[in-house]
Formats: sequence, C-alpha cells, structure tokens
Amino acid sequence: MAVGGVVESAATGAAAAAFGADARELKLVPSDAKSTIQQGRCMGRPSRLEVTLRPCDDHILVSGTAVLI
Repeated sequence: MAVGGVVESAATGAAAAAFGADARELKLVPSDAKSTIQQGRCMGRPSRLEVTLRPCDDHILVSGTAVLI
C-alpha cells in the first residue's frame, strides 16, 4: 500500500524477526520470550505479529495472519 508515496507492507515478518534477535542479543527479554508487534494501523491495515523465542534454540518464530488484498 502506498502511504505518502511510499509503498509499504502492513506487517513485516523480517523486521519482527530482527527485533526478536536484537532483543535477545541485548538481553532485553528472557530466553523464552513471546512478544506481540502491532503494525499497519495508520495505513488502515492493522496487523499483529507474534515473535517467539525459545531457550536453547537460535531460531525465531514469527507468526500472524494475513488477508488477501
């Protein structure tokens, strides 16, 4: 969707994963944290992404829902 001439996604899984990685690396969250990220409200496409960190696992799980537009 274009907002102010900029094409942008309402929800960005890659950014959510990077946020989870940084939060873990900087020890801002426990090793088993689950965070909810809300994006897209101002562009009329409210989205919610769940970022899950698990102890003893370097992977970051990002989940959410999407709608076909």
